[in-house]
Amino acid sequence: MTNDAKNVLQRGLENIHDPFSNFIRAQTTSSLFLLLSTIAALWWANSVYSSTYLNLVHTPVGIFWGDFELRASLKHIINDGLMVIFFFLLGLEIKREVLAGDLALPENRRMLIFCAIGGMVCPAVIYSLFNWSLDSQIGWGIPMATDTAFALGVLTLVRKQMPAGLLAFIVGLAIVDDVGAILVIAIFYTQEISILHLSGAFALIALLAVANYTGVQQPIFYIIVGVATWWMMLKSGVHPTVAGVAIALTVPARTNLPSGKLLDKAKSTINSIQDKTVEVDVLGSRRDHEQVLEMRDFAERASTPLRRWEDALDLPVALFILPLFALVNAGVVFGFGSLINSLQHPVGLGIITGLVLGKLIGISGACWLGLRYKIGRLPDGVNLQYVVGASLIAGIGFTMSTFIATLGFDAQPDQLHNAKTSILVASVFSAFIGVLYIRLIASKKNNKSLN
Repeated sequence: MTNDAKNVLQRGLENIHDPFSNFIRAQTTSSLFLLLSTIAALWWANSVYSSTYLNLVHTPVGIFWGDFELRASLKHIINDGLMVIFFFLLGLEIKREVLAGDLALPENRRMLIFCAIGGMVCPAVIYSLFNWSLDSQIGWGIPMATDTAFALGVLTLVRKQMPAGLLAFIVGLAIVDDVGAILVIAIFYTQEISILHLSGAFALIALLAVANYTGVQQPIFYIIVGVATWWMMLKSGVHPTVAGVAIALTVPARTNLPSGKLLDKAKSTINSIQDKTVEVDVLGSRRDHEQVLEMRDFAERASTPLRRWEDALDLPVALFILPLFALVNAGVVFGFGSLINSLQHPVGLGIITGLVLGKLIGISGACWLGLRYKIGRLPDGVNLQYVVGASLIAGIGFTMSTFIATLGFDAQPDQLHNAKTSILVASVFSAFIGVLYIRLIASKKNNKSLN
């Protein structure tokens, strides 16, 4: 249909749809939703309506059927249930990056892994030094993590002042960082383990891996077995989010048919449509309708389940699950006095110093060593100065750091309060100085080029 043949309403809707669709799918939008949810949680928890916030977060909801009872608070439903989908998406991204992304090249992979290890070990050591021999030492994993969504959102503020390769470097760094955080959660933040249920979860994961190997690609199979795996992992004592990553690693990353055969079949269908002497009628002609559906099936079979499922989950996770997580976990009650006390406590000092200074020293120091001893290489256009800026922004640890804090300090509400407050302060400070530093480096380069 030509533009002239469209009525005013159609043209108006198209003018609205494209900008709105681009806005929803932009990285800054997901970061904005996360930020707004965090602000809303902070306001709500510190307002005169704080009791309604606590009731919403902690009131149990569930399913009752005879003697069967499944009950949990909204907070646990989100943290132990919906966040599994977030970790599943992380697992898909990790697998894709290892197979075909920046982590597929050995020299890139070595440098990213080396920098990520530095960025995890150094903050953990700094935190442990502040909390040595204290009950709060269990929180050593909190400053290890980087919030990918917030970090990428902050980088959009300086995207014109930085090389394109820096974005790829931070994405790869955050992915390796996430792998480390997942391992830490699985190994160190598990209290009691049921060997029977854990063995059952491993058996189901092995079943999914075999299904992938034998060519099974039906989503319903992976969903049913995946839900059963999540349930077994939940009952085992290991945090169920680990199941999300493990299941993601079994998702098929290859197409249903070789690309040559798919292309031949698609060409045959297209030629039969082109040979028609009359206009294609998908409404009145059953044959035309079936041919169009064949083209849709060819397009689906030409892609991989891994990529399709990653694309399908990207928006729900960014616009729904992560903002919900922030809403129920970021509601920290504080006044000026309690804020100062939190920042002076060993937990607060360890988290802030670990996220801000530990990430800077760990990532930048590892990068310097990696370049000096030729362990790996940086993306084109990225040098050590830009890596320093990336290491500052990597100190934004909101989502994953908060998640680890809820696991470590679940039985210590005062420590959890100190941890959440410190994570917020450290994340804001890291974002501010990271943006400032990258802009300063970019302005110096521009001045040199002008001279």
